[in-house]
Amino acid sequence: MSKKDPMMAEKFKQLSVLENDYAVKLDGEVRGYGNEIFRDIIGSIAVDSKKHSGLFKACAAISNGDSLSLGEDEYNGLVASLKKHEAVEGNMIKTVDDLLAKTNDERIRMMLNHIKSDEIRHHLLIENLTKMVAKKEVILEKDMWNQLFRDVLTHGHAPPDQWEQPE
Repeated sequence: MSKKDPMMAEKFKQLSVLENDYAVKLDGEVRGYGNEIFRDIIGSIAVDSKKHSGLFKACAAISNGDSLSLGEDEYNGLVASLKKHEAVEGNMIKTVDDLLAKTNDERIRMMLNHIKSDEIRHHLLIENLTKMVAKKEVILEKDMWNQLFRDVLTHGHAPPDQWEQPE
């Protein structure tokens, strides 16, 4: 676990707000475009900005030392969901590669290459998410039971009437 860094947390919060505001602005502007292709392209940029906002928000929480704990069942559900999504991302990378091999239109190739790079980054993020964040702080059900019963105040400690008073 990293040390708290309130200054970085604040910077990440500001960046999250900035990206979110940009996403809202783009989303509003895109509605005025008569060309559906441009609406879709600009709309996807707005979605990316919304995603960036969420990632900055997560960075702020981590920098703030916020708990990322999950219960054991939640963690197992997250892992199962991410494994399924990881497979989808892997298949999408293969599909885009196949499409890239079949087209010569540079406009299409540019968008397919952008999609492919996004899919690769998504795949890597999903692959590492449980390792880098959630798994480190998962609270196992046995840990909760131990906290409730095995580690109760008087078990292995002096009774409360014999505790030293803080100064």
